[in-house]
Amino acid sequence: MKHLALWTALALTTAATSTFAQSMSVANVSYIYAAPDTQRLVSNTTGATTESALTADTTYNGIDSAYSRASLAEGSLKASAGGTADYINSSATAQFGDTFGAVDAATGQAHAWQPGEKVTFSFSVTGTIRQSLPSALMAPLDPDFQSLVIFGFQAYRPGYMALQTQMDALWDKPWNAEAQAEYTRLSAAISALRISDSGVGGYLGRPYTPWFDGATAPYIDVQANTPTVISSTFEPGGSFEWVAYLNVSARFQSDFPLPERLTFVVDFSHSVGASFSGPEGTVTTSASGFFPNTVSAVPEPATTLLWLAGFAMLGLIARRGRAPRG
Repeated sequence: MKHLALWTALALTTAATSTFAQSMSVANVSYIYAAPDTQRLVSNTTGATTESALTADTTYNGIDSAYSRASLAEGSLKASAGGTADYINSSATAQFGDTFGAVDAATGQAHAWQPGEKVTFSFSVTGTIRQSLPSALMAPLDPDFQSLVIFGFQAYRPGYMALQTQMDALWDKPWNAEAQAEYTRLSAAISALRISDSGVGGYLGRPYTPWFDGATAPYIDVQANTPTVISSTFEPGGSFEWVAYLNVSARFQSDFPLPERLTFVVDFSHSVGASFSGPEGTVTTSASGFFPNTVSAVPEPATTLLWLAGFAMLGLIARRGRAPRG
């Protein structure tokens, strides 16, 4: 269906704007009409937090802006787009990913994953659309009206981020038959690494777009103050890589005269908070070392000593907890 094709295309486009290592935080915003062309549209890092923002404020059009923030350190994605203007056309995407593993808390050794052993990601989502008119009344005024929020999460077996880096490099080369063939090959390789039961997401709130009839599209209901929890429980079978993204888009330009400029803001800037639960009795490692309640997969020597001391204490507590009472 058209809306599924759009979702897939967005995921590929979002990935293509980023340069992956074993972890990443990416924030990008679209160019906005009349905005200064000196502002950076994409912020890309393997570090803890990154953000991008762009605003156009003119007397002849009004205010239009876009903002995105991705923070592995906080486990959060935030994005907003829109304003109060005659012509609103803005979008923003926040995306992050990491590589997770596990060590046994009692021994400090790499965890031996067992068949059927599962992990869970949970995403707590809030968001709202601030607008002078309801979307159902704005849509007839503009055939290109768009109010769209998409969230997605997917886990992969190791190797995904390296393949995605190769795919990113294609966008800097001439697009020809050779590039098309390489894109097809990399897409197939990435699909083969996908952990099939891990993917969750979809449209957050009722979508409006000229690309398809949003009334027929399934969506996840989201409130401004009461979080909606989206969870993915899957069996990784070992260390794995994952990526999550949030995209918001706002577009409106009335074909008919209006008495005043309308306000239209797709606001998910307080939005997606992520948490992770690994196998019982393990400590989760992350390539970034930033994600909440994880430890760096490659710690500094001093950190390693602290880990080992902590693991030894946990082992002692576990053994004492099992000792019979005399």
